Amino acid sequence: MSTPIDLAALIATSPFGRFLRIETKIDEHGLVTILPVHDHLVGNVMLPALHGGSVAAFLEIACLLQLAHETGTIAPARAIDISVEYLRPARRETTFARARVRRLGRRIATVHAEAWQREESTPVCFLRSQLRLPEAIAGS
Repeated sequence: MSTPIDLAALIATSPFGRFLRIETKIDEHGLVTILPVHDHLVGNVMLPALHGGSVAAFLEIACLLQLAHETGTIAPARAIDISVEYLRPARRETTFARARVRRLGRRIATVHAEAWQREESTPVCFLRSQLRLPEAIAGS
């Protein structure tokens, strides 16, 4: 990581980040992204479970935040390819995510994220992304 950045300010610049009300914290293993539960995120009221699109968007934002955290830039990366694996329903409760930059090239980064609810060892969803780096990083 080069320079610490204000992740809350970065989230505030994202309309969808604000809609999801995403939060972050740093623990002993690194950055944790948090999706607090809200009624407007429930997709299946019968279970009840969070909407899959909300979970996927949350994980995509977690990848972008991890990349910003590690590179120290708030310049936006752009998604090239995203793959989502839903493992089990994300129940109507707070959801957490941890992302890892798997490869940081000159122009493209590969970032993986996983979401969990009660136990980190029991993920509800995985996301793999390839992100086009902003010129601020790619040009250096």
